[in-house]
Amino acid sequence: MAYLEWTDNLSVGVTRMDDHHKKLIALINMLFDAMSGDATRTVDTVLNDLLDYTRYHFGEEEKLLAACNYPDLEAHQGVHRSMVKEVLDMRQRYADNPASVTPNEALDFLSKWLMRHIIGKDLRYRTYAEGHQDPGTA
Repeated sequence: MAYLEWTDNLSVGVTRMDDHHKKLIALINMLFDAMSGDATRTVDTVLNDLLDYTRYHFGEEEKLLAACNYPDLEAHQGVHRSMVKEVLDMRQRYADNPASVTPNEALDFLSKWLMRHIIGKDLRYRTYAEGHQDPGTA
């Protein structure tokens, strides 16, 4: 059973962005699955993968928001920068002392981080982006 499940109420109305969000959920679920085994190595892998994919996703999302003239683009970009910093901080803390970031802490932090962002921020752009051509498909 997955820790986080995708549901249609998380959809932002743009297939590519929804697919990105599903990928982020899958990365968090990888951590959950590993908690019964050697999760220490998985924490490192998931934090790195999540950081890389988050940067990619945020860049693509910001292109979409610019293309559909989203009025809160600048604020949304600021939220993205803050979120990347939070993951960088956790990854650095882990690199300095792996015992300082437990798998449970990482799982809790990352799942809340992603869900708060999708529900609290991304769903706000749905009316601007719905029906808009996905970035990268032109």
